[in-house]
Amino acid sequence: MFLKDSKHQFLYLTTEGWKTKAPHRIEIWYVRHQGRFYLVSQFRHEAHWVRNIKNHPGISFEVDSDKYLGLGRIIDPDDEPELAKKVSELMEAKYQWSDGLIVELRPEPGVLQK
Repeated sequence: MFLKDSKHQFLYLTTEGWKTKAPHRIEIWYVRHQGRFYLVSQFRHEAHWVRNIKNHPGISFEVDSDKYLGLGRIIDPDDEPELAKKVSELMEAKYQWSDGLIVELRPEPGVLQK
């Protein structure tokens, strides 16, 4: 069973709309690995937030009360098989689900806003 009551279950991601340029905020499951945050898109490249990151990789996100600025990028499992495998394992352990497109959020160093 995943961490239903954990305050660490969700990340709040804000992207810039790929057409409108308006802010787009979502609540999503995540895992943390080596100082970066990883999300999985069930709808892969069709998800609006994924399209937003592909067109405008600058993002902001919040985990608990910590706020970050950074960059998002899609992980290609053919190019980075070890990373894709590790993220899938972490998602499976935390949520018993990992089927989708992996997206990495890389916080800018020293840009933690309280």
